[in-house]
Amino acid sequence: MNVLDHLKTQTVEQIKDYCSTTCIDAGVAMLHVNGDFNLSTLIRNANFFGFAQVMYVGGSKNWDRRGSVGTHHYTNLMHIKTEEQLMEYIDDNGYELIAVENNIPEYSHKTDDLFAPDVFYGLGNKPLFVFGEEQCGLSKYILDNCKKIVTIEAYGSVRSLNVGTTSGIVMAFYRNYYNQK
Repeated sequence: MNVLDHLKTQTVEQIKDYCSTTCIDAGVAMLHVNGDFNLSTLIRNANFFGFAQVMYVGGSKNWDRRGSVGTHHYTNLMHIKTEEQLMEYIDDNGYELIAVENNIPEYSHKTDDLFAPDVFYGLGNKPLFVFGEEQCGLSKYILDNCKKIVTIEAYGSVRSLNVGTTSGIVMAFYRNYYNQK
């Protein structure tokens, strides 16, 4: 069991209760899930950084759980079938959609570098960061409907980061921002 030492004797329900008391009111979603390890990594990252909600959109309810090392048992996880249903959920639950994407110049008017000063200025208290699958990225529908797009600037020769890695960077950065506000 991959949990903090003080939780090793606890039941799944007790661990869920503990997580609910340490979570921040923020969520993450991954689109177009095709069963790769990126979803497992995103779930594990969300648990580690204390994000209240994880959604996966599209694909099937089946995914490879090995990479989540059990954190899916303690994390508020839901499957949503379509992007339109995701937008309904966001609207009904008070989230603000923040896309995480790169290399999309046609949306430069609402794109900020994750590490820019005041990147989260003006956002509500309940962001939902959405990540696309590496092959597909995010759809025009999601990009058109998000409040903001954050990107991570590349300094080497590679065009992009792995989605699981990117989700960890974004969640760590937002959690730090949240803790300081």
